[in-house]
Amino acid sequence: MKLYLANIGGITGRHYLMISPERAEKARRYRFEADRKRCIAGGLLLKKYLGDTRIYTDEFGKPRAGSGVCFNLSHSGDWVALVLGEDEVGCDIERIKQADALRLGKIVFTENELRRISDSPDRLGVFYTLWTKKEALLKCMGKGFHRSAKTVDVSGRSFSEDGSVYNLSTQLFADYAISVCTKNAKAEFETEVVSFD
Repeated sequence: MKLYLANIGGITGRHYLMISPERAEKARRYRFEADRKRCIAGGLLLKKYLGDTRIYTDEFGKPRAGSGVCFNLSHSGDWVALVLGEDEVGCDIERIKQADALRLGKIVFTENELRRISDSPDRLGVFYTLWTKKEALLKCMGKGFHRSAKTVDVSGRSFSEDGSVYNLSTQLFADYAISVCTKNAKAEFETEVVSFD
């Protein structure tokens, strides 16, 4: 499983010509420049690693590749992440910024997860680890937040449901937390930083 990271700092108007017309039009509709750049960077990653395969969304809104390659995109702040795998995958990247971990956590976390936050000397770090793991898991499952986030517990390294086991990994990158999820128990993820020159 491979995780590609792209910084939006180098994105310019010329990059519109390097992505699909649909993606370029989507980018133009964003009001803020940073959102446009994140959309373009996502399009560049898709083009580079999935080629011209058709991208469509399923009934839950999960993007899928016509070629059958499993992928997932996420973005936060200055970075866009793309994960590719042979089995279903999900990823989430979040910039670590000051937050009331317990107050916000009560909205999405289980009692067990809240206990992990309150017992930790690094509440903020645990909050973002759990948050990104939960989002990566729900995206991997293909349901996103169409189901309650409190129905899944990501305090461990895996989550099991209906005979499926979802494996979770988290890494810190600069001031970001990145989590990936896959159904492949043996998968390890490598990270590569990509630039678009």
